[in-house]
Amino acid sequence: MARKRTAAFTEVFDGDRRFLRFPSHGLRNTRDLHTLLLEAAYALQAHPEFDGADIALWDCALSKRVVQQEVEQFRVICRPAIARRLRVLDSRVGLPEHNQNPAMGVQPKSALTLPTQASQEAVMATLLHRHVRGLPGLTMEALVEETGASVPTVYQALRRYANCLAPRNRDDKLIQIQGFSRANWWEWMERNNRLSSVSFVDRSGLPRSATRLAKGLARLQRDDLAIGGLMGAMHHLPALDATAAPFLDILVHGTARSDLSFIEQIDPGLQRSRDPNEPAHVVVHFVDRPRSLFVREDGQNWGALADCIANMQRAHQTHQVSDAIRLTDKGM
Repeated sequence: MARKRTAAFTEVFDGDRRFLRFPSHGLRNTRDLHTLLLEAAYALQAHPEFDGADIALWDCALSKRVVQQEVEQFRVICRPAIARRLRVLDSRVGLPEHNQNPAMGVQPKSALTLPTQASQEAVMATLLHRHVRGLPGLTMEALVEETGASVPTVYQALRRYANCLAPRNRDDKLIQIQGFSRANWWEWMERNNRLSSVSFVDRSGLPRSATRLAKGLARLQRDDLAIGGLMGAMHHLPALDATAAPFLDILVHGTARSDLSFIEQIDPGLQRSRDPNEPAHVVVHFVDRPRSLFVREDGQNWGALADCIANMQRAHQTHQVSDAIRLTDKGM
């Protein structure tokens, strides 16, 4: 349900959340984008009761990279309470249902709110992914392209984790991880795990095993979903000291507002739980960065090992986390 408030924005009621929607059609220059960002920021400051503000771009003439860079630079100068409540959504990567343009027709419900911005943790996730898989480093230009991050964000990540990077060769100037200590892992995981997760339980008394639920996930054949957590780590690290995953971790390449109706396709008996003390059968995590780093093997998508380890840390599987870090240090 939407109710018009002013010519500038619309109030959007999405379940139990309230947002301000700023539509933009045919944006042609960064000046107009700056104006939109300022209007949204001022509106959020004037209306603290709203959960956030969405700037929805249709037929934008600016490249996705330019939009991303401008938004990231704007966030740097914003108050954190404003910056974290502000989103820019682009029709080129899919818009949530309440931001659809009637003139463009109805988009399929499977279209997710895909991330368009990369954080420092996303940059390090890419370097970690290449490190544990034995892949070569990347030049600065290639790292920007691979991560979808702005140059300032990449530099900030490299400064934060400078102690674990290999010295750059004067000739090839490749950026790569030389060694990732336990302290480095813990810092990265804690920052990465600031994203929310969603738990589902089966209260029927006959819950399906994590392995059976994973088979249900594989049948969906969706590129934006992958297995994470302990089961994913066991796939990447066969020598991991673990027997079976107590629940299924699912990684969604999207934001916390992504459509999770696929859970019912996996098992209609699963219900969302808001009780942190209730044992979960499925936990959904959001991979909120432009590149998912999912790997398709054995007929299934698997999350990047770093993401799987972070999922385990969130679940307080401390022994398995320590063992996984040890194995990555040994080159798997």
